[in-house]
Amino acid sequence: MTRRIVLVFAVAVLVVGGVAAEKEAAPAAFSYHNPSQVASALKEMAGRYPLLAEVVPLGKSASKSDLALIRIAAPGKDKTKIDFRPAVLVTANLEGLHLIGTEAALALAEKLLSSYGTDKSVTALLETRTVYIAPLLNPDAALAYFSPVRQERSLNGRPVDDDADGAFDEDGFDDLNGDGLITRMRVKDPEGKWIVDPQEPRLMREADPLKGEKGLYAVYTEGIDNDGDGQYNEDPPGGIEPNRNFPHDFEYNTKPAGLWPVSEDESRSLARFLYDHPAIGLVLNFSTENTLLNMQQTGQAKAGSDKVKVPKMYAGFMGLDPDQEYTLKEIVDVLKSLGVGGGVDFTEDLVAQFLGLGPAVAIDRQDQPLFDAVQKDYKDALKAAKLEYPEKRAKGVGRGSLTAFIYFQYGVPVFSTDVWAVPEPKKEAPQDVLTSDKLKAMSPDEFIGLGEEKIDAFLKEAGAPPNFKAAMVINMVKSGQVTPAKMAEMMDKMPKKPGADGEANPEDYLIKYADGVPGGKAFVPWAPVKHPTLAGTEVGGFAPYFRVNPPPAEAKAWVEAHIDFYIKLMAKMPELKVGETKVKAIGSGLYEVSLFLTNTGWFPTSTAQGRRSRQAWPIRVALNLGERQTLVTGRRVETLPVINGSGEVKKLTWTVRGPNGSRLGFTCSSPRLGSLDASATLN
Repeated sequence: MTRRIVLVFAVAVLVVGGVAAEKEAAPAAFSYHNPSQVASALKEMAGRYPLLAEVVPLGKSASKSDLALIRIAAPGKDKTKIDFRPAVLVTANLEGLHLIGTEAALALAEKLLSSYGTDKSVTALLETRTVYIAPLLNPDAALAYFSPVRQERSLNGRPVDDDADGAFDEDGFDDLNGDGLITRMRVKDPEGKWIVDPQEPRLMREADPLKGEKGLYAVYTEGIDNDGDGQYNEDPPGGIEPNRNFPHDFEYNTKPAGLWPVSEDESRSLARFLYDHPAIGLVLNFSTENTLLNMQQTGQAKAGSDKVKVPKMYAGFMGLDPDQEYTLKEIVDVLKSLGVGGGVDFTEDLVAQFLGLGPAVAIDRQDQPLFDAVQKDYKDALKAAKLEYPEKRAKGVGRGSLTAFIYFQYGVPVFSTDVWAVPEPKKEAPQDVLTSDKLKAMSPDEFIGLGEEKIDAFLKEAGAPPNFKAAMVINMVKSGQVTPAKMAEMMDKMPKKPGADGEANPEDYLIKYADGVPGGKAFVPWAPVKHPTLAGTEVGGFAPYFRVNPPPAEAKAWVEAHIDFYIKLMAKMPELKVGETKVKAIGSGLYEVSLFLTNTGWFPTSTAQGRRSRQAWPIRVALNLGERQTLVTGRRVETLPVINGSGEVKKLTWTVRGPNGSRLGFTCSSPRLGSLDASATLN
């Protein structure tokens, strides 16, 4: 059982450099690991690869289950320095219901270990970097999948009095039809807001009063009123979602988010691990969030793009009109021109905080090209693997999530993927009908040439707001505010409103896919059940976990494509190198000494957001003078805030007095880049 991950994903396990190995095993059927099996799988890997892997403590869940983590790195000359190498943290399944994320993380660990010594890129990675992998960060919630009655759950094991009645976790879900699945129940109710979809009777949708529709049903999760308070399933076991419990853009006064940021064992353990390991410079996440396709962060940008009014008490001092709106950049420029602040480096983020605009919630404009490039590579990787992901279904970053915390407050690049999503049935559009795919391939002139009638038809079909008219869009394209491709991406993400006039139910694609799932277990047909308090109750609906985890037959291809992509991202980490040193004799024992530093990796040495949040480590360059050497110009210690990737070079210059032929040294270091030494001879 503990070796199932090997049987599923590994083709062979090799003997390399004294690492223990096993014989090739025949592939086994795909299945998900329960929390104890995850912990056992990591211990088993560490046992087979004792020179590469070690299970290290991360923390406990709310129910005191271990949060398992494996550290993977080739030992090198000094094993004690493994935790100080530039590092990657891979996290998975903080939601507890994203089981495919756990399997992907386990498969990633296995591939790194089994490829060491045979794959050049993996070998180089593990000899210069440390990789931490935590495959299951919410074991309390994950247990629900393996329970006799399966229910979809993202809450940890902390007891919470959700209904404020003095009792904890007393009104959970109940399996009324005895099928071992918690689905939904619909009850005829004159005050209900739901109706049976006339196009697909298996689906429910909210009634639209504007179309003369009246609700006929109330819809609940399957269960009874256990505590007799007139409510159903309002206080289920557990209570906090760890992936909403991180500090950035935290949802105060929202029970599932927690009483305060990092109040939970799971989130606190992760935050502590991150700050105890400052060498972590890249975080890769397997989650229900797919930031590789949907880069929308926690909300509409409040810092860095919106125009704001400056309060009167400050506007007069700055020479600005309090009734006029200014961009944050304009305000920063005014402050810098005034020469105020005593050396404070005014930034848009600093001004936004001062004006009370709230936290930054959009990717920094300087970082955007980096994320755009990774997104393109990801799409190309999916295409190469012949995998089709419904891009408009990709979920962005939630408030208080780990991903938001990593980028905005920990300050390093972070990417998250959900590995798989329910595909949509393909529609063959007539040749003359404008589609999103056609729009993405158009030039601005081709788009404008379509005319208002065809564009209006497309906007209506795509679910655009009523005031979003063709004339307005054409003007936006003419002015360069938006390209046809960008507009197509925006339209793809707009939810379509259900209705009776031929509009598809938002869950229509789900039922079509469910019909093709082998075994017919993806959807439970509606059927009447006897309910103790609600007459006319029927139970049915989509099976738990159906929406977020692929059928076993599809899982392997998706997992392999994603772990290969993540390994390639790891190889792009920044790497500090000394390009060369130069010494030029000036005369009278004086020398101009130059050091050229370069970043041979693809990622920059720090993100713009990391610098804005004061979490990015600068590169510290120390000049180490030898005997009878003195510094004439320059500083003994210089700092560089950033060196961009793909070979950017930064030059540092000093004037030094010293004996001809004497040597001086340089130490270049940063917690996220490691340390390296160089030297030069005065001659």
